Amino acid sequence: MSRSFTSIATITEVISRTLEAYQIDSQALFQSLGLPAEPYRNPDARIPKDAMESIWEEAAKLTQNPCFGFEVGRNFHATNLHAVGYAMLASATLREALERLVRYQRLISTAAEMDLTVEDGELHLQIDPSPGIDLGDDAAFAAVVQFSRDLTDPEFNVRSVHMMRPPPPCERELNDFFRCPITYNADLDKVTFSLDSVDELLNRNNPAVAQASEDVAREYLANMDKKDVVARARVAITGQLPDGEPSRKDVAEQLHMSERTLARRLSDREYTFSSLVDEVRGQLAKEYLRQARFSVTDVAFLLGFSDQSNFARAFKRWTDESPTDFRARLVG
Repeated sequence: MSRSFTSIATITEVISRTLEAYQIDSQALFQSLGLPAEPYRNPDARIPKDAMESIWEEAAKLTQNPCFGFEVGRNFHATNLHAVGYAMLASATLREALERLVRYQRLISTAAEMDLTVEDGELHLQIDPSPGIDLGDDAAFAAVVQFSRDLTDPEFNVRSVHMMRPPPPCERELNDFFRCPITYNADLDKVTFSLDSVDELLNRNNPAVAQASEDVAREYLANMDKKDVVARARVAITGQLPDGEPSRKDVAEQLHMSERTLARRLSDREYTFSSLVDEVRGQLAKEYLRQARFSVTDVAFLLGFSDQSNFARAFKRWTDESPTDFRARLVG
């Protein structure tokens, strides 16, 4: 059984709106895939990855447009992203908005990850998609640029775009939209911003609204995670790490199940207990290293390593660089 990746249902509203321009009945499309006629009417609903893949595939066939994903991305609005979008709209700077996008990205979709890094005076938003949903990946690139313009100025331009996909048939139209150098067949997917452009104060800055929206996003994720054994196990593992190597027995007890049941449920999501511990450590390591108040030694012990050298070897395996080099790259 594959991991149960899902996306927020409000994404389907912009797909529906884009299909209207082709005079295509989106309600019939959604219903043919076993979904409600208007999935986005329930703002808290989620759509499984296989259903989202089918939506994109059928939409491309019906429109006969292989660039349909980019078109949807250009029609995206922050309000299509539940509370995350409202928090972005009320952010003080574009950098703050992008940080919120990355922080709460799981709410939008669990089928991809995002990361922000600073290098050589530039801010890089890296997108790590899971296999499939290619048109969804296309939409993400266009949406990030469109969001940036909605938040700042219609004339705003990113520094560059790198996409792992080959050049699409609409390459010329994308040049007109992105208005920056585009690299296809790249080693990774990322959008690059100049630091000056992401740190200007935004006119709609509203800390109270941003905080209230974040509270909603956190509550949504908490409710989503209650039903997710992997998410619950991550929380339990995180709590055990400062005391050393996490115990499968203790985690199972904390989740009120036997070790065998925990192993089976993790296996259903294509995890073993050790692989999940490794994943949690890798994610937390990057998060802690972004915080200057923690030394590398502090991070090693927060993650349950017996010494800094063991942590350094593990971090090299996760990222292909040392913890010191990773931290240096973040500050540019």
